[in-house]
Amino acid sequence: MFLLLQIIFHFGLQSTIVAYAEGLSQIDEDPYLEPQAANVLLNPSKRAESERSFMFGISYGLNPIVILAPAVSLSMYWDPLVIGVEISDSEQLGIWEKERRTNFGRSQFSGETQFLKWFLGENIYLLAAREHREVKLWSRTFNRMSGNATFDMFVETTVASLGVGLLRFNDIGFLAIDILRYNIMQNHSVEIVEYWETWTELSGSREELDENYNTRSEKWEKNINSPTGFVVTFGIYF
Repeated sequence: MFLLLQIIFHFGLQSTIVAYAEGLSQIDEDPYLEPQAANVLLNPSKRAESERSFMFGISYGLNPIVILAPAVSLSMYWDPLVIGVEISDSEQLGIWEKERRTNFGRSQFSGETQFLKWFLGENIYLLAAREHREVKLWSRTFNRMSGNATFDMFVETTVASLGVGLLRFNDIGFLAIDILRYNIMQNHSVEIVEYWETWTELSGSREELDENYNTRSEKWEKNINSPTGFVVTFGIYF
């Protein structure tokens, strides 16, 4: 009886080992498991060929400066960070020149942005930026029956912002989209250089002129401090 049980146990053990081996073989040869897909999943590709690269591009989007003067973007990719600067100037790289002169007269829009992008995944990044924006308006006038005035206005602001975006590399180029840069701090100033005015002489008071200065200043402060959205940067890296 004991010998019979021993034979049955030995046979069952051998059957289990054979079944287990066949199961492993079926997993290795599973037609529904694509080896290439499994390899990509287990060994994800890098964002770029090199973990360190220089990047050069052009930026354009919804920004009070960039919308009239696309920015030149210079940066360095050092996985998982991108550190760089954007420089824009309507006199050097401006578009809509006719429209700008029609609406703003003799003017110049310029800006400089230092930024840091930190990847959270393969393509998504958080953005921290410091933007310096400047608008120069020459030969402004305020003419009424009560008096006339001619002046220049210089508007300047520094904006700190946080945002989120997407960046994807291909063989030699890249495409980045700053979906939103939300302003968290502003520091702005307005300088008015007055050349001459006749309000004091003709009406005895320049109160209406000073009120016009304040109204224009508040308008430009609001416009120049607008948040940035959907700025697209495309270029090459090497």
